[in-house]
Amino acid sequence: MANTQLCDATHVLAYIAINNKSQVKSAQIAESLQTAPSLVRRIMSRLSKAGLINTVQGATQPMLSRPANKISLLDIYLALDEHPELLKIDQHTSPDCPIGKQIPTIVHHYYDEIQNAAQAKMAVISLQDIVSDIKLSRKQSIAETK
Repeated sequence: MANTQLCDATHVLAYIAINNKSQVKSAQIAESLQTAPSLVRRIMSRLSKAGLINTVQGATQPMLSRPANKISLLDIYLALDEHPELLKIDQHTSPDCPIGKQIPTIVHHYYDEIQNAAQAKMAVISLQDIVSDIKLSRKQSIAETK
């Protein structure tokens, strides 16, 4: 099952970047994410520990720690876990089956290739790219309703 942590953390950062002149409460971001404010605070804590945002306890003005064009999707991804993996290998296969016995070892290097390619692509996508796409999409939506 897919994990939405990267999308959620990117959402939090984009929300902060777009609303950088306003007070931003975790409850507002949670409403946008349709989740609990406590989850947003946990995400923000991870982003803060990773040096992507600056927060002050009790204050409602989280800020990006550096410009959005200097925060990559890879930075956000790495802020979420110590050893994030896109694909996990099932190690609980039958040792009595010739396929079950070998599949974890065989697919491992393919999964490593996929992981490395994904991380290389994430490194060139900035938070600013995402923020710009959001703003463009909003303008197009407004134009379509006129």
